[in-house]
Amino acid sequence: MTQPVNLPQETRPQGDILIVDDIAENLEYLSKILNGQGHKVRAVLDGHSALKVAKSARPDLILLDVKMPELDGFEVCQRLKAEPQTRDIPVIFLSALDQTQDKVNGFTIGGVDYVAKPFQAEELLARVNTHLSLRFAQAQVQRLNAELEQRVIQRTAQLEREIGDRLKAQEELLHFITHNPLTNLPNRAFLMQRLGQIFNQMQSREQSSLVLMIVECKHLQLVNNSLGYSAGDQLVVAIVRRLQTALPPTAFLAHFSNDTFAILMENCDDLSAAIALTKVIHNEAVLPFDIADKSLYITFRMGIVQRSASDGKPKYLLRDANTALAQARKKGAAKVQIFNPAMYHRALHFFEIQNELNVAIAQQNLTLVYQPLQSLDKRAVTGLEALVRWHHPVRGVISPSEFISIAEETGLIIALDRYVLRRACIQLCQWQAEGLINGEFRLHVNLSSQQLSQPDFIDYLDQILHDSKANCCNLTLEITEEGLMQEDQTVLQILQQLKQRCIHVSIDDFGTGYSSLSYLQRLKVENLKIDRSFISPNLDGFNDGEDNPAIVRAIIDLAHGLGMTVTAEGVETLARWEQLKALGCDFAQGYLLGRPTSDFRQLFQAAGVNLPTN
Repeated sequence: MTQPVNLPQETRPQGDILIVDDIAENLEYLSKILNGQGHKVRAVLDGHSALKVAKSARPDLILLDVKMPELDGFEVCQRLKAEPQTRDIPVIFLSALDQTQDKVNGFTIGGVDYVAKPFQAEELLARVNTHLSLRFAQAQVQRLNAELEQRVIQRTAQLEREIGDRLKAQEELLHFITHNPLTNLPNRAFLMQRLGQIFNQMQSREQSSLVLMIVECKHLQLVNNSLGYSAGDQLVVAIVRRLQTALPPTAFLAHFSNDTFAILMENCDDLSAAIALTKVIHNEAVLPFDIADKSLYITFRMGIVQRSASDGKPKYLLRDANTALAQARKKGAAKVQIFNPAMYHRALHFFEIQNELNVAIAQQNLTLVYQPLQSLDKRAVTGLEALVRWHHPVRGVISPSEFISIAEETGLIIALDRYVLRRACIQLCQWQAEGLINGEFRLHVNLSSQQLSQPDFIDYLDQILHDSKANCCNLTLEITEEGLMQEDQTVLQILQQLKQRCIHVSIDDFGTGYSSLSYLQRLKVENLKIDRSFISPNLDGFNDGEDNPAIVRAIIDLAHGLGMTVTAEGVETLARWEQLKALGCDFAQGYLLGRPTSDFRQLFQAAGVNLPTN
C-alpha cells in the first residue's frame, strides 16, 4: 500500500481543496481523509458547480473526477485552464479507468496528476501533499521575485545577496521535501523521481534490470512505547549506519517511514546479488544496538522485486515490493520474500473482497442459512446453526472459508459477527412468536475470538436482545477452542455474564487447538463440538485412522466428566451416526441430517434421513 510523504506535522502543507465527483460516497470518503490531515475541503457533485466554486473560492488544488454526466472532467479542466482566474490551479484527475490514453489526454489539457480508483489513502495524500508543496513553493518564489524586482530599483547593490538567499531557500525547501528529516536520507518522493530517471535510461539498454528491496525493522515501535521516541530515533539512526555499512557503494538507500527503508540496486540482472545482500543485512541485525544504556535487538523483514524497463512503471515496482514485504510479514520475523505476479493477483483479490464485504455488511446483502443439530438419543432436531452466505451480484457465490478468513485478517469479523448475531436473533424471535420451538431448542451462532476482546460486546449483545425481543434462553454462542483458551480473565468474565443471561456456550472446532485441561475445567461451558476433521465419511475408521474412534471416545468421556454435552460435526453417513451414538455422543450435525438451507420450516419437521428406531 502506498504511504504518504513523511513530512512532520508542523511543515506538512495544508491547503484549500475542491473535490468534484458525482458519487456522494466518494466525496465523503475523500473529505474525511483530507480533513483529517488539516486541509480545508469543499465538495461538489457536478462540473457546473465546480466551475462556479473554482472561480469564486480559488482553491489551492482541485481533485476532479473524469467520468461525470453533462460536463466530464476533461471539459471542466479545459474551461478552468481557459479562464485567467483559474488557469493556475493544479488539477488532479480521479478515475476508475487506468488507461494510458486517458492519462495522456488529462496531461495534455493541463492536469498535473492522475489518481486511479479505488483510492489508496496513502497514495492520494502523498500526491496531494506533493502538489500543494509545489504550488506553495511556486507562490513563495513569485513573492520573492516581486520583492527582488522592487529592491533592484532601490538597492542594486543588494540584489545579488537577495538572489542568493532565494536560491538557498529553494534548495533547502526542495531538500526538505525530498529527504527524511531524521536520517537525511532520500524519501519516497525522491526515490520515485530516481526510478523514473532510471527507467528512462534503461529504455535504450538491452537486458538491463534493477532490484528494489523494501526493508522493515520489526520491534521498533516497541522501543518507542517502552523507552520513548528519543531512544527510538537513536535506534533508527544506528540502523541507518548499519545498513550503509552493509550496502555496496553503488546501492541507493532511501528512508520511507520510521521503520521502513528502500534499497535500490541498478544494473542488477542476477537476483543472487540481492539475496546475498539480505544475508549481510541479517548478519548486521544479529549484533545488538546499544541505546539508552540497553542492548536492543531487532530483526529485518524484506520484500524484493526485480524489474526491467519493459516491465512497467516505477509505481508498480514499489507496489510489488510492498506486496512481497506483506508476504514476508505473514511468514514471521527475519523473512525475505521475492515477488512473483501471483502475489499481486492475490493481494488485489484480497483488497477487492475486503472492500466488497464491507459494502455487503453495510447494505445487508448477506443471508443466513440454517443447519440442523439432532439428538442422537431422541432422534429429534434440537437446534439449528446459523451460517452466513454471500451471493455476490457479479462473482456469484463466494465461499465462507474465503471471505470469513479475510474478515478475520482485516478486523471486519467484528462487524460480520454482529451482523449475523442480530439477524439470527430477529429470526429466533419470529420462531418463538410462531410457536415453532420449545424450551430445549437452541439456535447456534458462531462468534469469533476477536469479538471476546471487544469491551462493548456484552452491551452490544444486550442491545441486540432488546431490539429483537428474542428469548436468549434459546441461544447458544459457538466460540472456537483457540478463542476460549486465551489465558485472559476477560474471557471468564464474559462467560459468566453469558451464563447469567441463560445463554449457552459451545466450544467449536474442539481438537484443533491446544487446550489446557485445567483451563477447560474453569470455563464451565455447556457443550463441546468435536471438529469435523475427526469425523470422516470413511466407514473403516474415523479420518482414515484407527486411532480416531479412541480419540473421539476420549473427548466424549472428557466432556461428560466436566458436565458438558458433546456435538459431532461432519456426520454424513448412517454408519458414522451409529458409531457416534455407540460412543455416547449427545448430538450430531452434518449432511446426513440436513444441509444448510433457508427453508427453516422444513428443518423443524424432521431431520430428513432414515435413522434407526431401536
